Amino acid sequence: MARRVPAALLLLACAAAACGKKGPARPPAPRGPLPPGGVEARQIGDRVLVRFTVPQPRGERPSQRPARAELIRVDNPPGLAVPADPEAFRLRGKVVALEQGEALEPGSRAQLEDPTVAQLPGGGAGWTVRYAVRVRDVRGRPSPLVAAADLELVAPLAAPDRLAATATAEGIRLSWRPPSEAGKSQYNVYRASAGESFGERPLNVEPLASTEFLDQAVTLGSTYRYAVRTVQGAGPPFRESDSSSVVTVVAADRFPPAPPTGLVAAQEGAAVRVFWNPSPERDVAGYNVYRRLPDGGWARLAGPVRETTYLDRDPPAGSLIAYRVTAVDAASPPNESEPSAPTEVVVAREPTREVRP
Repeated sequence: MARRVPAALLLLACAAAACGKKGPARPPAPRGPLPPGGVEARQIGDRVLVRFTVPQPRGERPSQRPARAELIRVDNPPGLAVPADPEAFRLRGKVVALEQGEALEPGSRAQLEDPTVAQLPGGGAGWTVRYAVRVRDVRGRPSPLVAAADLELVAPLAAPDRLAATATAEGIRLSWRPPSEAGKSQYNVYRASAGESFGERPLNVEPLASTEFLDQAVTLGSTYRYAVRTVQGAGPPFRESDSSSVVTVVAADRFPPAPPTGLVAAQEGAAVRVFWNPSPERDVAGYNVYRRLPDGGWARLAGPVRETTYLDRDPPAGSLIAYRVTAVDAASPPNESEPSAPTEVVVAREPTREVRP
């Protein structure tokens, strides 16, 4: 008669054999938010800003939405090589800033500010700081930790002074004064549309050595805000002063084009053809053609025309007629140039054809 094996012994045997499964034990799958993206640290004045892209939740449940972001910092004193230690944040990191609430909209850019960095010895100058961002969901489950590039702090830089902005025919021209205590400084220029914050990247590709900048990438009629910062070398990571005073300017075009040149008139049968040189200015939208008869003043004959030629189909025969042309731009209302130098033509009567029998 077969002996029955106790159920407890069967369970022990299954556990010992891992129930038929082979290989090392696997950690549980992560359940917190996905990793934050685009983590970048920059020094502005005596503080550090860390910007990042808020990650998407790992699932569709309300409890999986991002609810809190944590900024962790690791400090490395001056003069020492910064170790590439993957355990640095676990062993030496400390949370220096938190963000929670509506600012953590998945896919948006958010920022965390560390104002305590100035409490390092010497105000932080020469220290290398390493930041990482971690996002937690409503239930407190964390995302993976994502680090920014190391940032070597400098003594706070002085901001530029007396920023001014002027709308010109070429774009918005900016000028400013260097900080009074600065030597040979470099600068970054930032722009924002009305109601928006300044972007993370300056308008200039490389730091500016001059105290002037022309912003040609503007849209006529739009309102812009500008600020300038003194900069320590190229970035990222950026090390900059606080912003200068902010100026607001409307990209309005109040500047007429240059007058057309090379005006010529020639009779074509009973009509008169007028030619002129095309304007070299990029915002010219067309031309106005004016005519003056012997017994009157200047009157607009046509315009604006896009071509650089016009055919006057009905000139008075036998008369000395003068023509001139102006250029108009794309502004609303358009700006009109001074008139070109006039040209004159005597409109001959068409010769009478001889009728032969």
